[in-house]
Amino acid sequence: MEGRGQILALTSSKGGVGKTHLAVGLSAALAKRNVRVLLIDADLGNGIISDRLGFYPKYNLAHFFLKERALGDLIEETPFGLFLIGGERGNLALANLNYLQKMKFLRSFIGVSRNFDYVVLDLASGINRQTIDFALLAEKTIIVTSPNDLTSAYGSVRACFSRFMQLEVSLFKRIEGYKARRFFRPLILMNHITDLYQGKAAFDALESAVENRLNSTAGPFGIKMGHLGVVFHDPGLFKKSEDRRRPASLVSVYSKVAFCVNSIASAICSPSLFRGFDGEERLRYIIQILMGQQERLRKGLAQKVMKVSPIKIPFRHRSQSIAH
Repeated sequence: MEGRGQILALTSSKGGVGKTHLAVGLSAALAKRNVRVLLIDADLGNGIISDRLGFYPKYNLAHFFLKERALGDLIEETPFGLFLIGGERGNLALANLNYLQKMKFLRSFIGVSRNFDYVVLDLASGINRQTIDFALLAEKTIIVTSPNDLTSAYGSVRACFSRFMQLEVSLFKRIEGYKARRFFRPLILMNHITDLYQGKAAFDALESAVENRLNSTAGPFGIKMGHLGVVFHDPGLFKKSEDRRRPASLVSVYSKVAFCVNSIASAICSPSLFRGFDGEERLRYIIQILMGQQERLRKGLAQKVMKVSPIKIPFRHRSQSIAH
């Protein structure tokens, strides 16, 4: 496992929370930071990332599981600076891998990841064992949710935690000298928020439910959740992203969505810069900086426009009414 890229796995217990949009956007934002990023459409059997990007690799995961191509042969560079292993839609065999297929994928995946700084897994929605096992493979298990979907988020945390405990107990029994991890550390990414306080309040409510219902009865194990960040609600922008087949953060680089995704990418690449803040303070600090940059960019653009095409306001005598 040594020497491989850092693995980020995005999951959710139900569809419709924007997980794939964020996986694509986060991968593109990381790629802009001069690191090698591999995005894998690991929603096996229902992959839609190629549709989101308008980029269709010659080979996809179906060719790997049919033993027609090695996993490394599936990698292609996209026009957005990131590399992609594509999936396939409607393939029932991919959605239900057997044990040997899963082990083959994991071994090949670890080998391939050594050529990249970051590997982003866009996993299927739901809490089946296949999805959860892939989620737990990552250094950062990212659960995507929204303020209106906290019940499903709680279900996702609970399912992952149950599997986490099973695996740790099994490894402790089977491997001499193995030190079981005590804490499951998921990161919560709150999507579709209307303001920062709503996002923080939603995270606090989820954390409280986990603490009272899961941590209090988990024995030697526990959950330590982290607040990765928030992304503002902008359905119009995501619709444009789908229509233009580009990451939303590249469709409108000065949008709130773009600044949120970029701030999350910065926190992942340079966690030491944000280590001195708690979750709420870090979030406010990042957003304030980015919104300030956005306002300066807009003012600079307005000044350039005025220089090129100044607007002449006609003189109106004081006695003239506006209606006249």
